[in-house]
Amino acid sequence: MRKKLMKVLLSIYIVAIAVPFSACANQADYDGNEEVSQMQINISEQESETDEEQEPEEAQETTLESSLEAEMESESESEVEVAAEPESEAEMVTDVNGPVEVSALDYDSFQSRMTDEEWEGFQQYFPVLKENAVFHYTDFGDGEELNKNGEPKNKGEYLLYERYMSEETMDINRYVENYSESGIEWKVEDIRVFDLDGDGVQELIIQWAPSGIANLLVLHCEKGEFYGWEIMYRGFEGLQTNGVYVSSGGAGANRWKRIRFDNGSWLEEVLFEENWGEYYVNGEAADEDTFLQQVDFYEAEEVTSYEPMRSMN
Repeated sequence: MRKKLMKVLLSIYIVAIAVPFSACANQADYDGNEEVSQMQINISEQESETDEEQEPEEAQETTLESSLEAEMESESESEVEVAAEPESEAEMVTDVNGPVEVSALDYDSFQSRMTDEEWEGFQQYFPVLKENAVFHYTDFGDGEELNKNGEPKNKGEYLLYERYMSEETMDINRYVENYSESGIEWKVEDIRVFDLDGDGVQELIIQWAPSGIANLLVLHCEKGEFYGWEIMYRGFEGLQTNGVYVSSGGAGANRWKRIRFDNGSWLEEVLFEENWGEYYVNGEAADEDTFLQQVDFYEAEEVTSYEPMRSMN
């Protein structure tokens, strides 16, 4: 009985001792878990605070990026609009100015730019330009070479004059069509109205486009008749107010000339010339100094030219 009681007491003692240890162990586990949980909570709170602190910066960066993108899009649209405006202006200028067909010339636009004398001279050729009146036509290739005496030039003689006789009649429409058939549409590039020889009659000088290919047409009015002389563009350069122009055959071959209408024909005169190191004045050989003196003596202002405008009617 006593042994049995001792065993019971011993068991109670062991249980009494084991319970506190178990409780301590559970408390330790709980404390450890609580510390870990608290650390996780703290970390989460720190991350949350960090996110809260960073969120305005990210929002600000996003807002800035959006603003920049919007500004770039606005500038891009503005550039497109600005780029479009010159094209519209260029189209407008192209429609109004530049080489123009004879049938589309705005004649009134010349009046405000020309002198009264030029405008009066220009008007006398309206029948040719507007009404397709015929004119006596001659080409620069049809000239007869003359010596200093005005007689047909013999071999070895100096060419001082060249006479151009009208051999056919022409109207302005057929004149332009003759060249347009070759695939080149001739248009009026500029107009000059000038008395070439001082006889009181204003000539009309039409420069055709395209430049460098098309020729010039010089019109003269005499007793109600019209006469036209065609010359290649290099044969009638730099017309001056004294009636002198240059006929160029190359960099070192140039003749200073003037032309007049003479008894139903055109008479062209060579004043002086340079021909690859050789010089001539009035049909006679000369030295370079004499030639240069002639260049200075005849130097004057160029005749005013007027670009055409297209009629909007």
